[in-house]
Amino acid sequence: MDDNNELIETVKNWINVDNQIKTLQKETKQRRDIKKELTTKLVHIMKEKDLDFMNITGGQIVRTHTKSKAPLSKKHLLTTLLTYFKHDPTIATNLGKFILDSRQEKIKENIKKKIIK
Repeated sequence: MDDNNELIETVKNWINVDNQIKTLQKETKQRRDIKKELTTKLVHIMKEKDLDFMNITGGQIVRTHTKSKAPLSKKHLLTTLLTYFKHDPTIATNLGKFILDSRQEKIKENIKKKIIK
């Protein structure tokens, strides 16, 4: 019976913490949306005034530029390989299939709460 009580208490605590996390995530999302809006306005203003940084109490606000590549998708990989191996499309197709099939799979176990509606 003691194991059963421990299980019940653990489940109750887990549900309580899960609910608290969901509440905090909603609040965090709202704040991120507000910050994103303000960031867009601030970048626009700083661009207009040709400012790369602004001094504030305790530091600076710095406008940065970041370049990043688009994600490598299956479609892009196969299209690029077909372009590179124009003389033999079967090599491109086989190479693309090999690359996609050789990716490691990760298995992660988790517990989720389903809400019955």
